[in-house]
Amino acid sequence: MSLRDADSPVLIIGGGAAGLSTAAALARREIRAIVLDREDCIGASWSRRYRCLRLHTIRRYSGLACYPIPRDRPRYLSKDEYADYLKEYAEVLGLDVSLGEHVDAVQAIPGSSGSMDWEVVTNQGIRKARIVIIATGHYAEASLPAWEGIDSFTGVVLHSSQYTTGASFKGQNALVIGLGNSGAEIAADLSRHGAATVSVSVRTTPPIVTREMFKIVPVQLFGIALTHVGMPRVIDRMGTALRRFSIGDLTEYGLGKAAWGPFSARKHAVIDAGFVEQLKQGRIVVRPGISRFDSKNVIYADGSKEAVDVVVAATGFRTGLEKILKVPGVLDDIGQPRFHSGGPTSSPGLYFIGFDETIRGHLFEINRESKRLAVEVERYLMYSNFSNNQGTITAPTCLDE
Repeated sequence: MSLRDADSPVLIIGGGAAGLSTAAALARREIRAIVLDREDCIGASWSRRYRCLRLHTIRRYSGLACYPIPRDRPRYLSKDEYADYLKEYAEVLGLDVSLGEHVDAVQAIPGSSGSMDWEVVTNQGIRKARIVIIATGHYAEASLPAWEGIDSFTGVVLHSSQYTTGASFKGQNALVIGLGNSGAEIAADLSRHGAATVSVSVRTTPPIVTREMFKIVPVQLFGIALTHVGMPRVIDRMGTALRRFSIGDLTEYGLGKAAWGPFSARKHAVIDAGFVEQLKQGRIVVRPGISRFDSKNVIYADGSKEAVDVVVAATGFRTGLEKILKVPGVLDDIGQPRFHSGGPTSSPGLYFIGFDETIRGHLFEINRESKRLAVEVERYLMYSNFSNNQGTITAPTCLDE
């Protein structure tokens, strides 16, 4: 199927890195795709992030399919530099992106010769396609727990997605809830910008690693090299020893043993971007989980109380897919896809990209997944076209690994 001859486009929902990389990989195989994005400009979701954000993955392994990040960019791009790269990417490759198009529903409809087509309802009308690829990612909707008493709290409450810079809270008592990458970076940013106190509420201690081991080797390279070695528990034990050597024992600062290992759990560690230094200097204090709030205080799970002026909830995100995806059986109880990114699902013609957890770098995986998905889509179109014409061959069977 060529770009010119495609009778129906592939619709890609989501114009971030995953959606754009998939569109490019499909174009390389002369398969037409239209990317639908709710934002007003490409890269907007990156531009909105907090100012100090930089990639934790190196330039070489952060580029997308068919057009790497140019070598004149720094080793670790800032969030604005990456947003600019996405704009450049779409322009250089001539991708078809419909901006400001918000998707309200995705559903299967009967197609020709017994096959299934797809209908996508947006704020601009109804689109139909042979294939729909969901590329909206993990971070579509902020998740903000309903802590007891939070409505009576008189201070500022922000989700991490609303935070921009610690300069706004100089001289104030700050609490960050959650110690993932965003929580650690925001806590360090608040401290560097002169917050009077910075507390971090931690329920589960994550593994924390330096961005570059021995200040030379990017930690991402360890993930890439060791993912398929096997023996994940052995590798995690080695990683624990390396963390003690590079970061030190953090138990005296309130952080216990890591609750899980990156390789065993297939989940990325927290990459240190200044948090550990601020913690050791006493400018960041680790606190227990949250029990409740009153008008001016947070009450922790151990019964202790602390007056705070601002609360930043680094409590994660939801996909929000259950609101738009009218297809039974493809999502789990928390709205995550049941199927691997880049592979087939139980609904022929429906695919996901950019949702799998990884320790090799999310952007690295997106590059690989998008190329793999392009092959799968080409195969699906070939089989479905032949089925429609001959009536003897069906679409490939779903292989849920």
